Amino acid sequence: MFKGFAVSLTLLLFVATAGTSAALFQTQGGILGGTNGVTVVGDGAAGNINALTMDLSQLGTDALTHTTAFQGTTGALLQSAGAVGMVGLFDVDQCGVALAGQTQIPAVGYQNQDLNALLNQDVTKVGGQGSALGLQTFLGVQTQLTFTPWGGSANVQGIGVSLYDAVGGGPGGSTQVAGGANFSAGQL
Repeated sequence: MFKGFAVSLTLLLFVATAGTSAALFQTQGGILGGTNGVTVVGDGAAGNINALTMDLSQLGTDALTHTTAFQGTTGALLQSAGAVGMVGLFDVDQCGVALAGQTQIPAVGYQNQDLNALLNQDVTKVGGQGSALGLQTFLGVQTQLTFTPWGGSANVQGIGVSLYDAVGGGPGGSTQVAGGANFSAGQL
């Protein structure tokens, strides 16, 4: 009976330790996407601005291991398009996407985060006299913090990207500019 008691106590301690070692698990993700544009046919002027934000955060505490963990993502996408012209076609088409993901398991020292921005735009002038321009900007920051009785850790990363395209000119002629930018950052 003494031998069985020792095995049972060891098994009980193992199960209790295994249960608390992964008690705090955090994962989050988000997508920020926007489209924007303007078109002038003939004579006129047009402008459009699209502003989008992302704010994700998680805070967790494990009372058994006295561990506190925080992770957050903050980002902003700004799209601006404008055109002015006479006797022509002036067009701006914009598409922007930002992807964010974070996971942390403090008990095993695991922190992972990824932040991506993909911006595309086409700026076109067909005939006429005038100009068209597009500007897109994404700025994002990710933070992961873990605090235990034995210390702490931090992962912080950010990306910032801007895309500017413009066309213009005198009477007649056609021009198109297609721009794109794809930026990524990740930490493990």
